[in-house]
Amino acid sequence: MRKALTLSTLLLTCALSAQTDPHHVPRRIFIPDGRPVAPTVEDLQRASATVLWSEDFETGLNGWTVNTATGPVVWTTTSTGNTGGYTPGPLQSTTGYPGGTWIAADSDLQGAAGVSENTSITSPPITTLGLEAYMILKFEQSFRQLNDDQTLVEVSANGGTNWTVYSVNTEVAGNQSTPGAPQAQTVYLNITGALNGGSNDIRIRFHWLSDEGYTYSWQVDDVALLAVEQNDLRLLSATYADWNTDEDNFAGLPYSIYPIDELRELKFKAMVINNGSQTQTNVRLKVDVDGPGSNDVTLYSQGITLAPGEVDSLFIVGYTPIAQIGIFLLNMEVVQDQIEDLSDDNSTLQRFEVQPDRFSRDLGVMDSDLDNQGVAYEAGNWFHVLSFDQTLYAIEIALSARTDPGVFVKGVLYDQARNFVMETEAYEVHNGDLNTLGGSTYLCLPLISPVPLLEEQDYLVTAAHFGGPLEVWVATSGTSTPLTSLLLDGAQNNWFYIQQTPMVRMNLDPTASVVEQRASQHALQAAPSVFEESTVIRFELPSAARTTWQLTDVSGRIIADGDLGVRAAGQHSLELSGSDLAPGAYLFTLLDQGTRSTLRIVRNGVR
Repeated sequence: MRKALTLSTLLLTCALSAQTDPHHVPRRIFIPDGRPVAPTVEDLQRASATVLWSEDFETGLNGWTVNTATGPVVWTTTSTGNTGGYTPGPLQSTTGYPGGTWIAADSDLQGAAGVSENTSITSPPITTLGLEAYMILKFEQSFRQLNDDQTLVEVSANGGTNWTVYSVNTEVAGNQSTPGAPQAQTVYLNITGALNGGSNDIRIRFHWLSDEGYTYSWQVDDVALLAVEQNDLRLLSATYADWNTDEDNFAGLPYSIYPIDELRELKFKAMVINNGSQTQTNVRLKVDVDGPGSNDVTLYSQGITLAPGEVDSLFIVGYTPIAQIGIFLLNMEVVQDQIEDLSDDNSTLQRFEVQPDRFSRDLGVMDSDLDNQGVAYEAGNWFHVLSFDQTLYAIEIALSARTDPGVFVKGVLYDQARNFVMETEAYEVHNGDLNTLGGSTYLCLPLISPVPLLEEQDYLVTAAHFGGPLEVWVATSGTSTPLTSLLLDGAQNNWFYIQQTPMVRMNLDPTASVVEQRASQHALQAAPSVFEESTVIRFELPSAARTTWQLTDVSGRIIADGDLGVRAAGQHSLELSGSDLAPGAYLFTLLDQGTRSTLRIVRNGVR
């Protein structure tokens, strides 16, 4: 079964023409029939909420009716779930797997390529809740996206004549699943607006739509209607860098790693909903910043008033992180004058890092991958450089284990008009370069010539595959706002935007231009590469050899060395202590019988 994320399977993509502003790409958006409402999603259980009605499908459909308008996919009960290639597996819900039953729209099992799918499943009338004007719809789910598959929850308060449409899972990018899958994600929708003050004939409908067909699945279980509390805010979304597609540059993106000379004002934004039955006053966003050392601060937004069911945004501007190496932890929370009844969904923890010379958009841990089915392509990210004295020395790329060893890859730099600026030498990929899910191994590819970067300019950095029978799968980590991560299709010579974040980074470290890229001969890795107490250096010898190592600082001064004696062919490791190392960058070099491999590591500052 084909599960490659190719050009035809990119989520929300659209070609760029030569006359188009290179930053602002026209979008193709599917808008379903009905009245769309922003969903509210939460992974935590709300144990104290009163259950008004529920369905767990343990004794079958129990009056739920299936309607399939087009295609072969039909909602069914299942006890095995979606089990095809690259699928999330059976739904581990409260009453689901193992041993239970749930419902699923399984395109992987029933679908046919190129045949569109439109199937829904509707509850029987719920007729005993006419006095309940405020209500939460809860269900547990697992969903995996291939392209622009649509998962809709629809609620009727008049027997199915009119429906309010809630589009869920819109944040799930191509070839990715809901968080934690196959463990269930719990979704809470405030359906107060659909009830029109209360109803004696409520109906709930789950609606699966796929234009392409033969994709993945949507699995649903443990559906319930919950009573609301009096005082119940929910944090719908939050970011420390509010950016939108109407902006002129990419300065305001939420970078995961900022170079110390590239720190900028952060613009916090949170969306909050009043899920309770009472008006909430002085609703504010509170951000506790836990920076390196003693650089902690608490920030507040202006207060607002929220009526029941109302959604609004909260903003904090004017904060620029202090220029110090380390990790910044951000506890973002919504607070109000009233005492919160259910606080489990009021906050989120986010983070970013400040390093001497790395610039990153990705989250550092592979959660998916992408390729172009043997066709030449490039995939990468936009960055915005503020400083006037930055120089790009290398491009860092992470590759998935689905990449074929022996294939060649390179990094490419473009200016803000997407004109070619510079590239790296082509690099032959080895087994030790590759990542499985959760991996964080990057290739450091020096540019042929270092490039001084212009201040207040956007730059695009990409990983490039030359095409051919050997595949390159670029690792991805996290999601990108539309227009901010791009893919170039070599066959069409057109740019497209993607919503997976390629693990492609800028390296501003002068030592990167002299690091030997033969490290993969030893499959040399450091876990972690940025450390405080210690790191484990792993390497592989092709044959028995006398092996030595050196640790040097950026000036070339030897800080430590060792003789490992004669080691047998195979995999080995050694632990390197950071207790005697000052914070900063170092080069670890392994030598065996004339073969030299060099790896860059960083001793982090103590928080």
